[in-house]
Amino acid sequence: MIKNIIQSIILLSIICGCIPKRLSERKVASGPYKIVVGADPQLFMRQKNDLFWQQTIDLVISLNPDFFIVCGDLTNAGNKASRWEDPVRAASYEKQAAAYLSGSKRLEKHLPVYNVAGNHDVTLRPTPERLAWYENKFGKAWYSFEHRNSLFIVLESNLLRDPSGAPQKAKEQKEWFKKLLQKSKHKNYDHKFAFMHHPMCLKSVSEKSGYYNMPEKIRNELLDLFHDNNFTAVFSGHLHKNNYMRVGKLELITTGSCCVPLGKDPKGVRIVEISKEHIQHKYYNLEQKPILDKPIQKK
Repeated sequence: MIKNIIQSIILLSIICGCIPKRLSERKVASGPYKIVVGADPQLFMRQKNDLFWQQTIDLVISLNPDFFIVCGDLTNAGNKASRWEDPVRAASYEKQAAAYLSGSKRLEKHLPVYNVAGNHDVTLRPTPERLAWYENKFGKAWYSFEHRNSLFIVLESNLLRDPSGAPQKAKEQKEWFKKLLQKSKHKNYDHKFAFMHHPMCLKSVSEKSGYYNMPEKIRNELLDLFHDNNFTAVFSGHLHKNNYMRVGKLELITTGSCCVPLGKDPKGVRIVEISKEHIQHKYYNLEQKPILDKPIQKK
């Protein structure tokens, strides 16, 4: 009797719109689907308020993807741990985090939101304290999830670039990643995707290490793992403008900032349509106009 009443209430809630329709659709949907990738809202860098972030949330709601993932620099907090020792600065970082979460929690009423740690979220040389602050606010620094027979992996690239501030945490992430890849070989995924803040490289896999890419040693290690495990694409941010590379069958996709662009690309997000055979993507500005359309064929 009670079970029937509960089922009736749930059904009525869905009909009335009290429960997001997408929750019921996601269980039975088939065929191609879309996700939205954003990067570097970086509240409050060159922003007096969270207007652009709230506009980003509005755009993602209107696009109605299966989920939204943000490739780091959720805030504009200090790049160095020493800056967090200033109580005035630390208080401002708390306000930035609150502004970001205000938008993401509003979006979570409609669809899942996944976060990636950036250098302004955990510093360029993460410590256990900075990682703990991040995870308390935004969730795990590295993790994975499955969706529609694809594997989605989030990596903490700052720790990969410079493990010296938290060597044990760095070791934990690397061991976790390799174990996850080993397990994934026993599953017939359509795609495997990685998400991280720093781009692997911008023009060439042999380019010199710098602020905007991964150091050559870890870059080569990661690329070998991505190739050996048949990844379709790696998504990143950090650059505050769009950048594309293909390394063999692997696509390296850097998405511009949704709030504070530093190049010619406007503020926006990337829509990624995923099917069993391939993916394709478009970069949309906040006025919902496609800027770029670059298909990625899986060979």
